[in-house]
Amino acid sequence: MTSAPDEAATAPRPPGTAARMLRPLGYLLVGLVWTVLALVILGLGPGILVYVAVDGTMEVGGIWAGLVEQPSEMVAFCLVVPLLVVLWGPGVLWYLPSASWPLAALSFVYVGRSLMPGYADERLSRTTRVGRGRTIGLPTVGGVALSLQPVRETALTRFLMRFYVSGWLPDGRMFLAMLPAGAGWLLALVGLARDVPAPARAVLLVAAAALVLWSVVLGRRAWRRRFDGTAAPSTTKGSVAELSAGERRARLAELTARREARQRRSPGR
Repeated sequence: MTSAPDEAATAPRPPGTAARMLRPLGYLLVGLVWTVLALVILGLGPGILVYVAVDGTMEVGGIWAGLVEQPSEMVAFCLVVPLLVVLWGPGVLWYLPSASWPLAALSFVYVGRSLMPGYADERLSRTTRVGRGRTIGLPTVGGVALSLQPVRETALTRFLMRFYVSGWLPDGRMFLAMLPAGAGWLLALVGLARDVPAPARAVLLVAAAALVLWSVVLGRRAWRRRFDGTAAPSTTKGSVAELSAGERRARLAELTARREARQRRSPGR
């Protein structure tokens, strides 16, 4: 009986009138910002290859001649290549896109929900915190706040949240799966140079496509191991026993709010 006041105190309050009026614009602006970031990241990955292919002026002969003449630069080049494979494979081709476009898509989903009467009296998104070292990005002193998570889940938001989790809470299997794609990106970049002989260009591009396909196969396996047959992914800690007292109260309040929302929507309840 003593827990009732705590539940009421921690339950999320419905948005006020001003918040309901402003949140369509707010979510729209947030969605546009994340869309721009996603497009920039897309330009760093496949976009560079498209530009090189369309421009048709890139040459690698001079670069290679300079490396051969300077052994120290050749050593540096050999050290940089694995770094580029890691940065462009798991980083630019997977983690960064997954950490950006799902947030844009979720924001636009909330724009639509904010215009629907059925969502007028409830919050549309929530923020949770995860421990430091669990997310991508620079090290932080405390936990990291992950926002724009849906309060009311649907098949669409569950689908988007899987990419969201893949980007912000990376796992080792997907990291390894995307390494061949990073090598394929480099081979494709060289193969698109205009001074590469046609037979060598064909070999490089075929090898690049094979490496990308290999990453697709490995990535699909990693995805299924992580998500298939499980509940919707969560960015909170794994079990209730791992949560602090405040986090347990917040989770209880969230479940209570969802149950009350379902009761309001159900006729005759």
